[in-house]
Amino acid sequence: MSAIGIAGMDRVTRFNVIAMSGKAVEACGDVDTMILDKTGTITYGNRLASEFIAVGNADSKDLINYSVMCSLKDDTPEGKSIVDLGMKLGSTGKTKEAEEAEFVEFSAQTRMSGINLADGRAIRKGAYDSIIKRVKESGGTVPEDLEENVNRVAKLGGTPLVVCVDNEIYGIIYLKDTVKSGLVERFARLREIGIKTIMCTGDNPLTAATIAREAGVDGFIAECKPEDKIDAIKKEQLEGKIVAMTGDGTNDAPALAQADVGLAMNSGTTSAKESSKYGRFRFRPN
Repeated sequence: MSAIGIAGMDRVTRFNVIAMSGKAVEACGDVDTMILDKTGTITYGNRLASEFIAVGNADSKDLINYSVMCSLKDDTPEGKSIVDLGMKLGSTGKTKEAEEAEFVEFSAQTRMSGINLADGRAIRKGAYDSIIKRVKESGGTVPEDLEENVNRVAKLGGTPLVVCVDNEIYGIIYLKDTVKSGLVERFARLREIGIKTIMCTGDNPLTAATIAREAGVDGFIAECKPEDKIDAIKKEQLEGKIVAMTGDGTNDAPALAQADVGLAMNSGTTSAKESSKYGRFRFRPN
């Protein structure tokens, strides 16, 4: 390891950063592009349910109950917030039937989660396009006002989760997140020294555009799967650019490993931290 690398690893500790590689420290000075995962990096990552929006002829009480039922076994902050909000609004979805149902975990491929009830009914909540595809393939129809309400939530920077039971859509769960303060100024400083910033998110294009504009990044990739992050990094690298990647989730681990400089947030998963070549363990504003 070079003297510069050793000195750099020591110096960055003053900024609450633990460097795992001297070479990565040296590479930081040559970074051309920084790719950032949205949730937990650009936003606080505490998306919470703030509203239930019934669509078509669905009853709002049914929407709330089904939302609670398919979230009872969802241990994510989002899932817990859906149950909390639903119970505050008088939901009766916390039933023995729902608690004994088979839980279907969210995956980056399906982009939905839910439960399979003993009577054969399947309740799902997830991304607009994923739920639409599922419903249409099952012979269902899409309420005329669904897209309008999804776009309204997205334009506010929220995440719309669509809820369906079998092939019938009941409505939307509005998840609200907050962009971290001071990012516009920080990204402007990166721009001044020639570093391009790109945000990756699983959100739809409207939500992604709103968050990107509020945060001040140069570009974004919407509806982004884990493999899309890797492809984005490789694309930049093939153009001869040095790429830094910042993230905090399990899905970010492969991209962090692919990047020339990987920065893992302290709030992130173990796999993300271990994959990074340059680990950021605590954030302290300058």
